[in-house]
Amino acid sequence: MPKVSQEYMQNRRSEIVEVARSLFVRSGYQQASMSEIIVATGLSAGAIYNHFSGKTELMSAAARIDLDRFTAASDELPWDFVERCLRELQTDHQLTRFFAITWGEAATVPEIAAVVDEQLGQLRNRMTAVYRRWAEAELDLTASELETWLDMLAAAVLSVFTGFVMQSTALADFDAERYFEFSRTILRQG
Repeated sequence: MPKVSQEYMQNRRSEIVEVARSLFVRSGYQQASMSEIIVATGLSAGAIYNHFSGKTELMSAAARIDLDRFTAASDELPWDFVERCLRELQTDHQLTRFFAITWGEAATVPEIAAVVDEQLGQLRNRMTAVYRRWAEAELDLTASELETWLDMLAAAVLSVFTGFVMQSTALADFDAERYFEFSRTILRQG
């Protein structure tokens, strides 16, 4: 039997993850079954289990979404940066729904919680960096005061981000434009 390259294995793994992610978005983690994932990939059970030990590992891999669009360096004002991130979520309904599903599972599945913690930490760090640049130029704070202010504001920004995901997926009467106005008001007051 011919050997397969690492690149081939990684590409196959990525394909499986994408199929699983789409099923998790459609059905939710609890409702999506491994047999459904296997059928949707068109692969054998052995091929899937060669890459993943089960649904939890597959969901953890699917949760490792590329966050570059939310963490890339930017020269925008902090609140404009946050609003741009929210608008990206507004236009990418699949991603927003997947975040909501993943974060819900993080409450009870430690492996998924670890990935969510890592990713929300990346978002928080990026938001802190964006606000740090602005605060150092605009605010007259000591180093200690700046760190305290940034910690508080990073928590608020993360709350705005996660709040958008949860409210936009759960509330029938969610109004994104009102939410953007709300977030601008909070984040400019920081």
